[in-house]
Amino acid sequence: MNKANLAVERKKEVVEHYQGGLNLSRMLGISHPAVSKWKKIPPFRAYQIEQLGDFTVEYMRPDIKTPRIALGR
Repeated sequence: MNKANLAVERKKEVVEHYQGGLNLSRMLGISHPAVSKWKKIPPFRAYQIEQLGDFTVEYMRPDIKTPRIALGR
């Protein structure tokens, strides 16, 4: 499976993990139809979901490169 197709599958997994698009949309503060339109999780939304603590951007979107900023740790 290529990375783009994997990103589509991971979107389904993430939505199921949060008990559906309605629940996820409420957690992100966006409309349910917005989540329903996604084929893949948009990069900014992937970042927001990462902040919930269950998935990383790299896991949700293996098809894009995600720069990590050193935080001086």
